[in-house]
Amino acid sequence: MSSQILLSGGDKWYSYSGVLFGDVSVPATISMVLIPNTGLRDSYVKIQAYYGTPISTGSDQLGVSVLLDDVIIFKQQIRGGGGVTLDRYESIDLFIPRQSKLEIISNNISSQNTQERGASLIGYYL
Repeated sequence: MSSQILLSGGDKWYSYSGVLFGDVSVPATISMVLIPNTGLRDSYVKIQAYYGTPISTGSDQLGVSVLLDDVIIFKQQIRGGGGVTLDRYESIDLFIPRQSKLEIISNNISSQNTQERGASLIGYYL
């Protein structure tokens, strides 16, 4: 997990998870990015989740959820079957109020447990 990193201009910030994957314990979710406090200004945030090659194409794929102050405000997951494969999802654009807790989590599935996944984001202070 990473935290918020302010860019030198002071009006933008970013965060990224790096490549993560599950283990044999099959957790329901894997936290990719956690920012306990987004700062003293509102932000416009662009989030990009990405995924490695699926382990099984006949089952549901991994998903992503965005939580704002521990409330899910966005959730996306691709349903399996038919050989659907994705290496990334469409980007997510959100307005985030000041001093919010922001978390991006991967919705895990046992058949895709060891599949690589990650997230990156850039925030623009308003």
